[in-house]
Amino acid sequence: MTDPNIEPADSQLADLRARAVAPHAGATDCLAFGQALLQHAGRDKAGQREALAALVRAYQLDPFCEPTLLHTIAQTAFIVRDWALVDSSTTLLLDQNAKDANALIWRAAAVQQRNDFDTAERLLREAVRVVPGNPVALHKLALCIKEQARLAEAEALLRQVLVLSPNNAHALFDLSELEIRTGRFAEGWAHYESRVAFGDDLNNAQHALAAISAHWQGESLEGKTLVVFGEQGNGDCLWAVRFLPLLAERARREGGRVIFGHDGPLRHLFERMLPADLPLETSLETRPDFHCGLMSLPLRLGVFDATGWGAPYLSAEPARVQAWRERVHAHTAGKPGNRKVGLVWNGNPDHIRDRRRSVPVEQLGPLLSVPGVTWFALSPGRSETVAQWWAQGLHVVDLTHHFQSGFDDVAALLANLDLVVTIDSGPAHLAGALGVPTCLMIDHVSAWFWGDESRTTAWYDSIELFRQPGIGAWAPVLAQVRERIEMMRGA
Repeated sequence: MTDPNIEPADSQLADLRARAVAPHAGATDCLAFGQALLQHAGRDKAGQREALAALVRAYQLDPFCEPTLLHTIAQTAFIVRDWALVDSSTTLLLDQNAKDANALIWRAAAVQQRNDFDTAERLLREAVRVVPGNPVALHKLALCIKEQARLAEAEALLRQVLVLSPNNAHALFDLSELEIRTGRFAEGWAHYESRVAFGDDLNNAQHALAAISAHWQGESLEGKTLVVFGEQGNGDCLWAVRFLPLLAERARREGGRVIFGHDGPLRHLFERMLPADLPLETSLETRPDFHCGLMSLPLRLGVFDATGWGAPYLSAEPARVQAWRERVHAHTAGKPGNRKVGLVWNGNPDHIRDRRRSVPVEQLGPLLSVPGVTWFALSPGRSETVAQWWAQGLHVVDLTHHFQSGFDDVAALLANLDLVVTIDSGPAHLAGALGVPTCLMIDHVSAWFWGDESRTTAWYDSIELFRQPGIGAWAPVLAQVRERIEMMRGA
């Protein structure tokens, strides 16, 4: 008997799955299931990976069961970032047709993961030659060149893309980041608004706001209510929340009302810094006239100069700071003069830049062996790595199991440290917003927040920048940070 609660599409998918996993399943069974699941999965990565496995099985059983199967495998592997499979599938595709532009582009993405930018650039230039005037190939080439810190050349290519494809929101967004990082804020913030066109990246709350209110373009707030929503990652929200008090001043002056719509691990940190007349709501109780994303505030408020924005603007909860002081003291008692240093060496592995921004664990030994320092891990879920360090005689304290209240506990721990050493991540922005002295280790071409050349950043007075001199070159960075810590110990 058929369950009436099961949708027909789900029932059909279940039948196809059963046939595909049967002991004597054939290529057509695996192909039918993989194609159906891929269509059903949408942006769900788990579904995409399961579909990919079925398609690979179909290819193994019969490489000729569907003419475009190998292309589908390569493209799906590219989407889910299975770089080994991208490598193998595009090798076969290019053996069949050396002028396959899609295969050239996908393979270039795979070799970039190995930091082989020479090969990636060669592949992409061949794709541009094969399909001259194709904006996708030019765009990929621009991004490859950007990762090699040839920023002016990358910008010129992005502008070529926009001549060919004037409404290309992704190219405009990438251009905006180059403009912002070089201090061209008026142009950069305006072009940064192109992200609004990425409808697939909006969450349900943002879609709901768009359905009931207008996107705020900076109009007068007289008699109006504006909801500002958090967007993108924790680091972005931590950086941009500083602009809310300035927005509150404007609303007060014009006779309007602003609500910050946010619900997440940063909520209580933000509530402590907001003006009394700018409430934070976790569920929308008021129908607003306008809405806008937090990252739009620099444009709408005319913040075209970073000067004067570096002072701390967040604070840890005093009672929580005291509780963490006792935890920290338990690991530093009897070690007078020891410096307390927090460490973030890697980030969310799903982040598109995590392989480049994270420091390989095996390279951290010289830093962790600095005498007179008690190290504190700041990244939860890394206990296995910490245990390996202890086995090597590198004593790193891991108290992250006490992180029970989102970033509030992280902030309280940071408030008890002498220094934070971190990669480009949420904790870096948190440390800067709290005013905690920070050594920020950034990859060769980092996020736009950190500019291009300076050792300091106008956005955070307490952060000192340590840049890779070349792609993947962490050793010089770690040596400089070690020297900085040794100088601190001698102070």
